[in-house]
Amino acid sequence: MTATFGERVRAQLREELIDAAAGMVVDGGWQQLRMQAIAERVGVSRRTVYNEFGTKARLAEALIMRVTERFLDDVHAVLVATPDLTTSWHDAVHCALRAADEDPLLGTVLAGVDSAEFLPLLTSEGGAVIERATHRLTRAARERWPDLPERPTRLAAEATVRLTLSHIVRPGAGIERAATDIAELATGYLRSADPGA
Repeated sequence: MTATFGERVRAQLREELIDAAAGMVVDGGWQQLRMQAIAERVGVSRRTVYNEFGTKARLAEALIMRVTERFLDDVHAVLVATPDLTTSWHDAVHCALRAADEDPLLGTVLAGVDSAEFLPLLTSEGGAVIERATHRLTRAARERWPDLPERPTRLAAEATVRLTLSHIVRPGAGIERAATDIAELATGYLRSADPGA
């Protein structure tokens, strides 16, 4: 179904508001961010910002989902580019971890005083992020390897997402080691579920 003109305008406005908020968080931190300041930067009323997001907490969710979608686009491209399952899975995880490490917004909100508001969006309250990432990873894997069984692929994808998020929030081993370990676990399980993988 084609979006109406009004829907396209609203979607564009939402993107502009999220862009403005992201830039302001990177510059000054989440605690200093004000809805009025976002409105002024975009050239709309404060009520417009509240109508779009409702609360500052909902804006935080939108920011995290924006980062997530950008990562997932890159992960999808990497996953389908390599013929070997383990190498592809490793490269996809590595891509996500590297992007998270380099992303200025995530760096600001996870490393500073703002982390208390954002960490739950990736952990205890991260259902939307986990579900979206699991769906995208499952779809990409089955697009590349159509014979992979659906349920084991989804389980491997969800485990990968949860382990990757855990590493993003609380890094342990380096990115290369983490990507290798996560890929080994996920693809080892997939091969046991589907020996032809």
